[in-house]
Amino acid sequence: MKRNSAKETIADTWRQYRLTRSVDARNRLVEHYMPLVHKIAEIMARRLWPRVSADELASAGYDGLIAAVSAFDPGRNVKFETYCRQRILGAIRDWQREIDPLGRSGRNFERTMNLTEERFHAESGNKPTSDELAKGMGLPVSRFLKMRTSVAASHAVPLECGSDRSDDSRVGALVPVDPRPGPDQQTERELIREWLTRGLKEQDRLILTLYYYENLTMASIGQVLGVSESRVCQRHAEIVDQLRTRFANVACDLVA
Repeated sequence: MKRNSAKETIADTWRQYRLTRSVDARNRLVEHYMPLVHKIAEIMARRLWPRVSADELASAGYDGLIAAVSAFDPGRNVKFETYCRQRILGAIRDWQREIDPLGRSGRNFERTMNLTEERFHAESGNKPTSDELAKGMGLPVSRFLKMRTSVAASHAVPLECGSDRSDDSRVGALVPVDPRPGPDQQTERELIREWLTRGLKEQDRLILTLYYYENLTMASIGQVLGVSESRVCQRHAEIVDQLRTRFANVACDLVA
């Protein structure tokens, strides 16, 4: 009885919000679905820790939840929870891009530096010096060294002693951080994802996004979607078969 009462209450709140668009009704809906944000944030934080905490991801995810409540159209015959998960993940990923310490210019520099180094090595068989790299990139040596230092720092985080981050006693060692795609690469990946998943159901799009773009396991995806791991595996195989059939006669040369 209590479960049915809860369902009736949230359904009433949805009806009230659709009729009045009141902030109070919206806030009650957001509060009701907050556990979903925390669940997704905790699962994603396991992959990103210690760089990002679950609380930080949840803070970003709230924006996606609010946007989902405001924009949800029940006429699309999609469960709100499915639609909401996509918006929460999108908000979290947008926030991750915003906190990139290098930004677009830094990532462009890093990419150009790597290409220049590879070209120099292929031509001469030797690893280029800083002066040679700077010359190959058309930059003053001082500017090159400053940018390279910034790039190196962006791929490292301090290893701290104890749990108190305000403590002054810290170990000077640095731990490398997994590199992430720059803004241009991220945009390309997003365009490819949109092209490949166009026309798929919301949940199917979510499965592909979590597995191929967020690197979550099938078990973790099941936790996010509220289904079993075996069901995720089964549905993933069905989606892949569907895409193979769709693109069987389409010549493409894409690298995700």
